[in-house]
Amino acid sequence: MTDKDDEQELAMIAARAAEIKAGLDAAYSVEELRRPLSTRSVHALIAGATASTAAKLKALSARIEELEAGGVRYAGTWQRALAYQKGTVITNTGSMWVALRDTSEGERPGDARDAWQLAAKAARPVVRTKGTGEQ
Repeated sequence: MTDKDDEQELAMIAARAAEIKAGLDAAYSVEELRRPLSTRSVHALIAGATASTAAKLKALSARIEELEAGGVRYAGTWQRALAYQKGTVITNTGSMWVALRDTSEGERPGDARDAWQLAAKAARPVVRTKGTGEQ
């Protein structure tokens, strides 16, 4: 199905739900509406819930496509002076890390455990001396 087909189907479901609701409102008195749900009422509720769910699924589907289209966002080696967005991939001391949330400046991978997840561990830790690249 295409997006156009999905939109037409959603419009049809929403229109049918509105039609059923209008019919229920017009066809029953307040006393009748207090009685247990009829099959017709259940159908109206299901149609309304289906239309709502379909709209949410469409939005989620678009979001998934956007996320999958982006791929990995590699930002190079970790820099103390930079903040990183959720999903950004960096390297630090030879290991690859993924930001689990938006980070603040200075939140070092390995120290800020709620901010970074180790994706690939270095074969052996890289020890840097002051003034040489990675921090």
